[in-house]
Amino acid sequence: MLYPAMPYLVYVCTNLRPEGSPKPSCVQRGATALLERLNAELVTQGLDSTVEVQTATCLGACENGCTMLVHTDNTWYGHLMPDDIPEIVESHFKNDKPVTRCFIKHLMLRRLTGS
Repeated sequence: MLYPAMPYLVYVCTNLRPEGSPKPSCVQRGATALLERLNAELVTQGLDSTVEVQTATCLGACENGCTMLVHTDNTWYGHLMPDDIPEIVESHFKNDKPVTRCFIKHLMLRRLTGS
């Protein structure tokens, strides 16, 4: 039996580095609240059955935390706060228009240029 593909597969970084680590971690920057807001907003906007949310221990964009990767279309979001989530859910997941102000610019440039 084949299952329909989810329109969006999203990874939210929930990495927690030890105290004193030279790299920042998304959990220390609020990733837990971000993830909770994302899941709640998907329910509120009726998209919880069409957007799959997974956690990742590290997305490799630590300097841009809190980070989120929309794997389906390779969109990289960074410096996210819980208040950014309603706009992303409405614009990107409901209307298929990524929120450019939240892009991790160097990763999006690489995606767009292939370099």
